[in-house]
Order: sequence, then C-alpha cells, then structure tokens
Amino acid sequence: MVLDDVVMRTNDRLSGRGPGLEKGVGEMKRLGSALVLAIVLGFAVGGLSTGTAWAEEGGEEDDGVERTFLDNIKAGGMIGYTIILLSVAGLALMIEHAVSLRREKLIPPYALSELENLFDEEEYEEAMDLCDQDDSMLCRVVGAGLAKIGGGYAQMKEAIDDVAEEEGTNLTQKISYLSLISGIAPMLGLLGTVAGMIEAFNKIAVMKGATNPSDLADSISKALITTFLGLTVAIPTTAGYMFFRNRVMKLSQEASAITSELIDRFRKVE
Repeated sequence: MVLDDVVMRTNDRLSGRGPGLEKGVGEMKRLGSALVLAIVLGFAVGGLSTGTAWAEEGGEEDDGVERTFLDNIKAGGMIGYTIILLSVAGLALMIEHAVSLRREKLIPPYALSELENLFDEEEYEEAMDLCDQDDSMLCRVVGAGLAKIGGGYAQMKEAIDDVAEEEGTNLTQKISYLSLISGIAPMLGLLGTVAGMIEAFNKIAVMKGATNPSDLADSISKALITTFLGLTVAIPTTAGYMFFRNRVMKLSQEASAITSELIDRFRKVE
C-alpha cells in the first residue's frame, strides 16, 4: 500500500530534522566567523591608521584647515574603523536576509500547489519525493509530517509542530547577528567616548590646567565621532532586525498553518 511504502522510506529519518538542523548550524558558524573577522579587522586597520595619524601629528603642526568627514572618521581610530566594518557586515546581512527570507524561498508557490494536488489525489509517496527534492521550509515541515504517516494524525501533527518550531528557531538565530551588531556598535561608540575623555583629561593633567581648547580638540572629536558612528550603525540595524524577525514569525506560522490544513484529512479518516 502507498502508506506502507511511505512509512518504510522514513525509517532512517529523524522527523525530517537532520539536514535542516545541520544546515542551520553551518550557517550560524559561517555568520559568526564573519562577524568576528570584521571586529578583528576593524581593530587591525584602525590600529595601523591611528599609528599613522600619531606619526603625522608629531611631525607637523595643525595648519588650521577645516577637517573633512573622512578626517573625523580617521580621528575615531581603531574603534571607529571597527564600527564601520560592523556597518558593512550589517548591510551585507540585511541584503542576504532580504533575498533568502522571502516567501517565494521559504514557501514556494509551485511546491505548495504541487503538494495540494498530490494530497488531493492521495499520492503521498510522490509528495514525499517532492519534499526530499525541495529544500524549502514548507517541504521540510510537510516532510516531517509524512514521515509519521503510519502513526496517525496525532503523531503527524506533533512532528509538524516540532519541525516548524525548529525551523523558526533556526531562522531567528540566523537574523540574531543583526541584533548583536546593533548592540555592539553603540557599546563600541561608548568605549570610544570614554577613551577620548580619558585622553582629554590626561592632557589637562599634563598641562596642569593651562590648556587651550585646541589642545583638547582631537580627544573630544574622538569621543564624539565614535558615539555618532555607533548610533548611526545601531539604529538602522535594529530596525532591520525587527523587520526580519516579524517576517520570520509570519512565514513560520503560515508554513505551520498550511501543513496542518494538508494533514487535516487524516484526522477525518480517524
């Protein structure tokens, strides 16, 4: 019988979770490595830039020329460059999420239509083949339910709920790096602010109070520019994280609802 064939083919599957879970973990590791690399490169590039700036400062006096925006960024030192690299990483992540977290990717219309037709015709083995071939979230959830077809509606429903929750968790973890960037960026900005103020007060202490505002300008500029950069990165990144989090929640719920509707016919049989 068709049902027996489907049951036999799912003996070596763990509710359809294996490949999806491994893929999600792999993506998390790659994104985490990229984020760590961005931070390390930021400190490395910033350190070189700061060293060059100090050398130039020691060799020539300020000629009174007004600073450009790039000069202000350079004044942020290694912390400023790290924040800029985080902004690049955040932008890259948002572009990737905009492409990969679309409904057409997670719940392909062609797969949904084909599954509905196969379920209407009770071609469950062909539906299993489709789920094996298509790596979308919808097919992984439906495949998990078909893997428990021999256990009846209750087991199918439980498998679907478990895998749908797992898929939602994987996607939430995927976009969590945006939240991490939005939290790290202003903290780095605050770190730069504290470093700049410490530097300014050290100059005051060395000069024993006989200070000129221009002597403190570099340190104060560093304190302000890093805060500015941190907030500039954090605000849009936070907005992007909330946008994609809501999209993930909506699509996960939709995939679960579609699958529940597909297997609802098994409850009627029971």
